[in-house]
Amino acid sequence: MAYRIAGIDVHKKKLAVVVADVEVDDEYEFERHWYGSNPEQLRLLSEWLVEQQVEEGVMESTAPYWKPLWSARERYWKPS
Repeated sequence: MAYRIAGIDVHKKKLAVVVADVEVDDEYEFERHWYGSNPEQLRLLSEWLVEQQVEEGVMESTAPYWKPLWSARERYWKPS
């Protein structure tokens, strides 16, 4: 059974996103994307996470740039 997780590195104007299936035994396959930090890009990121069937997400940010992303994820990303 697949278990997909996303890692998001949050910067002021861009987000580096990697999705991987962590239940794979041999080799991991990663999906990588860049998104902007404006509301439309955050909505698109949330939609992409749903399309990728991501069940869990983690993010890293050294400044308060994570706050809009958190709000967008709560609004748009509804994992099953």
